[in-house]
Amino acid sequence: MTAQVKVLLHAMFKEIAGKGEITQAIGESNFTLRDLLNTLARMYGKDFKEILDPKTGLISVDTLVMLNGQSVRKSEVQLKDKDVVMISVPIGGG
Repeated sequence: MTAQVKVLLHAMFKEIAGKGEITQAIGESNFTLRDLLNTLARMYGKDFKEILDPKTGLISVDTLVMLNGQSVRKSEVQLKDKDVVMISVPIGGG
């Protein structure tokens, strides 16, 4: 059985993909958050291509990415079967 992660999309990412939830196969091992984000960028283009900073490899400060409820900036995090990744835009307050 292939490992899978659930991707929850909010804001403009949901609009671009046309759905709020995606189940993505991640293979057996060594699949990182970077791999997932690159896959989504190939599938949907547009703002998905802006999630990773090409210079640093970190997740852009303009995007909120959470892995199992924890905010992450490093894209080299290994994904596991049944992980949940949420992609949105940060909400500022004042």
